[in-house]
Amino acid sequence: MTKDFTIQKIFSIILRHIKLIILITVIATLIAYTYTTFYVTPMYSASAIIQVSNYDYSQMQTQEETTQNRVYVSDLTSSATLADYCTVLFLNSPVMSEILEDCTLNITSENETNFLRVTVSSSEPEKAAEVANSVTKEAPKLFLEYYKAGRIDTLRPADVPKVPSYPNVRMNVLLGFIGGLIFAVLLSLFLDIIDTTIKPDDDLFKIYGIPVFAEIVDFEREEK
Repeated sequence: MTKDFTIQKIFSIILRHIKLIILITVIATLIAYTYTTFYVTPMYSASAIIQVSNYDYSQMQTQEETTQNRVYVSDLTSSATLADYCTVLFLNSPVMSEILEDCTLNITSENETNFLRVTVSSSEPEKAAEVANSVTKEAPKLFLEYYKAGRIDTLRPADVPKVPSYPNVRMNVLLGFIGGLIFAVLLSLFLDIIDTTIKPDDDLFKIYGIPVFAEIVDFEREEK
């Protein structure tokens, strides 16, 4: 017997298996929460902000020199380009690798400017902040070693993170809830497809084309 699935039919199937759907959804949500909370090692991320410049203000001694050496858009553009090169340099430098040890380093440009966000992730919050600040201290030396001119300034040092950046417990629980709900609904539809028993009266009409005028009541079943 082929079964036609309409919106009304799907809703009736869901209501018929509502207990199973709720049970599977709750179990999936609990599994996601338990796994995220007790089996995933939390990671902490500490970030510092540095500025890369292709010019050095420390060379400007007098007000007249400062006026003559104003910063133009071209300076900022070239500094932003230089910052992109520094990102590649720092991420691939053996010196930075020694500082990181078992931590991970991520360097991103702030809105395509010459400001770089240095982010270090570790399972220990204090270590993440310490390594991030070590990277910012080593960056100017490494920068001058390769480019011989310009400068790098630390605008904001890294603070010790108070909450883990990974995993996102709320997001994982939400994904577990949604995944469990979708699986439960699909399972209910599958169980209805493989179910060959005749339940509603219109099933007989669909099979034989004969309307049902009366039913024989199963008194034993009704008593139960």
